[in-house]
Amino acid sequence: MYKRDIYTVLENKKIAKDVFLMKLSGDTDDICKPGQFVNIKIDGQFLRRPISVCDYTKDTLTLIY
Repeated sequence: MYKRDIYTVLENKKIAKDVFLMKLSGDTDDICKPGQFVNIKIDGQFLRRPISVCDYTKDTLTLIY
């Protein structure tokens, strides 16, 4: 079973050539460890994208893509 949540983008910055860090704000209660995957769904886009969790806190989620 999976949980759907809505996150707010706090930061989206380039950290290397073709590599970005995105920090999201939202409920991270179901994130249990870095390396876990989350599926990103953007309205208007057909496919979801699984992205590995880099880091998380009680209220933020950090992804590198």
